[in-house]
Amino acid sequence: MNQRMHRQSEFSKSPDGRRRGAAQVMIALMLFIFAIMSAFMIDFAYMQLIRGQARMVADSAARAGAEALVRTRDPNLAIQAAVDIAGLNEVGGRTFVLSSSDVVLGQSIAASNGGWTFNEGATPYNSVRVTSRVRHDSPFGAAPLFFGGVTGIDDFQTRAQATAGEQPVEICLCLDRSLSMSQEAIVTFRWPAGNPLLYPLSYYRSSLPLCYQHSPPHPTISRWATLRAALDVFFTECAKAVNPPRVALVTFSTETTQKLYPFLEYSTSSVDVSMPTGAGITWASNLSLLQTSLANRSSQPMAGNTNTNAGLQRAVDVCTGATGRVQARKVIILMTDGANDPGASPVPAANNAAAAGITVHCVSMLLARQSVLDQVASLTGGKYYVTGVTSNSAQQSFTELQAAFRDIANQIPIVLME
Repeated sequence: MNQRMHRQSEFSKSPDGRRRGAAQVMIALMLFIFAIMSAFMIDFAYMQLIRGQARMVADSAARAGAEALVRTRDPNLAIQAAVDIAGLNEVGGRTFVLSSSDVVLGQSIAASNGGWTFNEGATPYNSVRVTSRVRHDSPFGAAPLFFGGVTGIDDFQTRAQATAGEQPVEICLCLDRSLSMSQEAIVTFRWPAGNPLLYPLSYYRSSLPLCYQHSPPHPTISRWATLRAALDVFFTECAKAVNPPRVALVTFSTETTQKLYPFLEYSTSSVDVSMPTGAGITWASNLSLLQTSLANRSSQPMAGNTNTNAGLQRAVDVCTGATGRVQARKVIILMTDGANDPGASPVPAANNAAAAGITVHCVSMLLARQSVLDQVASLTGGKYYVTGVTSNSAQQSFTELQAAFRDIANQIPIVLME
């Protein structure tokens, strides 16, 4: 009886034991599969990290090479700059090594679809292409994976490529032509003595103030003359670029009609030189148009007050007009020697510039720092230059204004083209 019960007990427990054994095998199998999947997931995430870091190396090295190329025009220095910057980056926790043979110089040409075409070896060089290789045959080598023994994949290979270079630039000079630009280039508001361009005093009932107000500015020591001399420095710097910018010219004041000789009428703003267009346009022809227009302005009286908003909005219209190029970097240089008239804040025009992707650099002359110009520059990603605020020397004003325009000219944009 007891033996029979014992056998029955053993028999009754046997199915449960088999189920427990099968479950343990299943659990072990699932844990193994989970371990494999985890290894794949970890290594896959690591591969994505390596791929992203290789891309960042290519981007930063291409930018550095392009910047050095623009600054020095030396191909060897451009290649070395790319190699050096690449060496400051890590990929997979190791310092990256870029071969100089992976840095290629050439010429990027704007395509009609808004993209770029890179022509390796074409001169003059304007762009740098970098290939960052994480491969067995590269100086850096492949990236070892954590679970090669589990997944059967020991390492990861990838490459990234980036091209950076000079972006075509279109600049609109937006210049103040208000009456005060005829005054001397010092803080004190006074008319320059010995102006050879004064009209006959008899035209103005022998009133010397009226004579000064209606005559062209002094050709060497007026604010306008100082601005023109600084612009010559700007033009010289622009000419050094492999692809000099295309430059338009807008001038502004308030709407004014002279009641005495030469009886001129002035609008709030005018396009003195349109943005050059067409394949035949060269820097020399563009510069000739600018110099001729500036000379014409120099031969006429300055008039009116300062309507900065009207001038800036007209410059925005020029930059966004039909003659602009799709790939070009748009820049406005706004220069004034006076605070804008009440009700003529340039902030609305600055917002329009920002919406169109236009950078506005502001330059004020003999004028304490203006918060509204700070705001204009800040809204558009530009800089604000304050010149000659404490100057009672025309030469000092010119030196500071010249430095501002030289700095702007040397900010040739570098763009990642791919």
